[in-house]
Formats: sequence, C-alpha cells, structure tokens
Amino acid sequence: MAINVKGRVKILDGKAYVHPLTITELEFLLTVLADAKYKLEEVPRILEVTKKLQSEYKLIKEHSKE
Repeated sequence: MAINVKGRVKILDGKAYVHPLTITELEFLLTVLADAKYKLEEVPRILEVTKKLQSEYKLIKEHSKE
C-alpha cells in the first residue's frame, strides 16, 4: 500500500519514493520512443530503456490511484 505523504512523495513498503517524472512526461517519452526511427544496432538499447520506462509508468499509475 502506498501512502501519499507530501505532493509526489509516496511511502512504498516502508521506503520513501519520489519519481522525478510525472505520468504525462512518461507517456510523452514512451510515445516519442515508439514513433522514432532507429538504426538496427540501437534497437536492443531502445527496447531496454522502453521496458524500464513502462515499468516505472505502471508503478506510478498503480500507486497514483491510492
């Protein structure tokens, strides 16, 4: 369970968590990554970064409801 302490600060499993990006900013970054063209050698890195952003997006989205 997350507890909203002050603004965007959340307490998750007894630890304070402050994400530097808003949901809107994460959505923007994911859209830019999805729409951009890449060189073949960049694809593995782009996929890695995209997965991390998606994970953070899901975490923030889940805990912003509480």
